[in-house]
Amino acid sequence: MISNKASKRQHGMKILWKKLTRMQIKSLIKKLLKHTPFYPVHIGAYIRNLYFWRFIKKLPIEKFVKILDAGCGGGECARKLAIKYPHLKINAYDIEKYASWNDRPNNVYFKQKNLLRLEEEECYDFVLCVDVLEHIPENHKVLGNIYRALKLGGYFYLHMPSKVQKRIFPERFFREFNNWARKEHIGEMYTLEELKEVMSTIGFEIVEACKTFGFFGKIAWEIDRIVDKNTTLKTFIMPLLKLFACFDLYLPKLEGNGILILARKRIQISAMAKNG
Repeated sequence: MISNKASKRQHGMKILWKKLTRMQIKSLIKKLLKHTPFYPVHIGAYIRNLYFWRFIKKLPIEKFVKILDAGCGGGECARKLAIKYPHLKINAYDIEKYASWNDRPNNVYFKQKNLLRLEEEECYDFVLCVDVLEHIPENHKVLGNIYRALKLGGYFYLHMPSKVQKRIFPERFFREFNNWARKEHIGEMYTLEELKEVMSTIGFEIVEACKTFGFFGKIAWEIDRIVDKNTTLKTFIMPLLKLFACFDLYLPKLEGNGILILARKRIQISAMAKNG
């Protein structure tokens, strides 16, 4: 006859086995989904990535030597760039330090750094700064620091939320996000025209500027926020949200909750200023 202690041990092992099996099944499903449109992502980051990689194709990146990811976060974009373009040397700075920085290609160098104290001069062919400025008070100083850090003719890719934010669904669905944004978005916010003016005053030549997160981007982002805690539902509708993201990328937009600017450090003006 099995003792009570042995019976409890067997029962505990069965529960553990069931948990392990569930974990293994979830892990297998996640791996399988990764190669399908159903793989769940943060749709806001997905849309920003679509815009970034579309604009990268317009740049002579094969000629670049050194680039800076200004406000890199966990470093996902820096890692992807390093793998796709192994000839690049990539510096990636953020005010916080992330454990994920330990996993890096050999041509990426992560560093904890305040962009308000960026003091490098004319050393980067390209700087990217994606959804960072809204977190930094007096962020025009960061723009000035980036301008100084660029080589003559160097490119600057900037994305951030617009000053004007419009919703499609009722605001009650976004209370949690709005509370977070009020605490985190402490930097100056701009319309597209205002940001173009600020950057032009600093000396940037505006190469291209557009609004992002138009109707389709907004509706994809909002639905993603609403269903975010329901993994099954989010997985089921993810192909539709990704399709909407692609619509946002290619369809014209009269308005949008995001702003994007591709700029360049002026060659003639910078050279004259340096000589003068």
